[in-house]
Amino acid sequence: MVASDCLVVDFAQQGDVRKLYPEAPLLSSDRVGWDGIQLQYHHHPPHQLAENYSKQHRIIIHDHSPSPPLVEEMIEHRFQTKQFSGGDVTVVPANVLNAASWNTEYEFITLSFEPATFARHTFDLTAVTEVEFIPNFSQRDPLIHSIGVALKSELELSGVGSHLYIDSLTAALMTHLLRHYSASKALSLSNHSNLSKKQLQRVSDYIHQHLDQDLTLTELATLVQMSPSYFSSLFKQSTGLAPHQYVIQHRIEQAKQLMLQGELTIAEIAHSLGFTHQSHLSRHFKRLVGVTPKAFLKSQ
Repeated sequence: MVASDCLVVDFAQQGDVRKLYPEAPLLSSDRVGWDGIQLQYHHHPPHQLAENYSKQHRIIIHDHSPSPPLVEEMIEHRFQTKQFSGGDVTVVPANVLNAASWNTEYEFITLSFEPATFARHTFDLTAVTEVEFIPNFSQRDPLIHSIGVALKSELELSGVGSHLYIDSLTAALMTHLLRHYSASKALSLSNHSNLSKKQLQRVSDYIHQHLDQDLTLTELATLVQMSPSYFSSLFKQSTGLAPHQYVIQHRIEQAKQLMLQGELTIAEIAHSLGFTHQSHLSRHFKRLVGVTPKAFLKSQ
């Protein structure tokens, strides 16, 4: 139960975050409107956090600092003191008492998300209706660290990455948390589990009809009545590609056809296929085709 005299932090509110930390975050996903997850990138001097509860589940990912900080963590009146290094991750569930202090400049990523978001992503990956999220003191977790760094990189690119890519990273995070940071046993996903031909055709048709739109994982998962995380796993097993990779690949194939027709400029093609700008198309085109769009046209 949350004590009435304790600081309660809502990570969905920038003002609340400032109650907890001495300075504003260097980066925040609030301005780009990601679905269900918030990222903040912090750089702070030595500081002691007040005892607090968060309305959201919270993950703290150590990034890098001029010198590794000595951090004392408190979770529900249990303590750990440790010198953090890159890749260390702390997991603090919603409404769990938490505090921390560190002795030097410290840079870290916080990922926060509502309990309802976690439930929406994992409802068909476990047999229980309510998943108990387990707090964890700092420990190495390369997968969570890589997901956090990838999300931060997207934010540094002004959020030009597609919602589908952000959703795919979020889905991978939720599945990993269910398997390794919850008291519930995740249902095993057989290597032979796939979408049915009918389900795959329905999703594929929808993607091709909406290549110009910024699709979301929830949107695609709803077509086959699955949670986003479960759908993402089955889709990759069925096609060999994550949903965002599949969409990009088919956008590039369509771009090649439109270039050969010669009726639109490269910039117009990029816009018609849902790329944020021409250089966004060119970057993916060169990655998948091996040459730039202009070089491709010249070769034809």
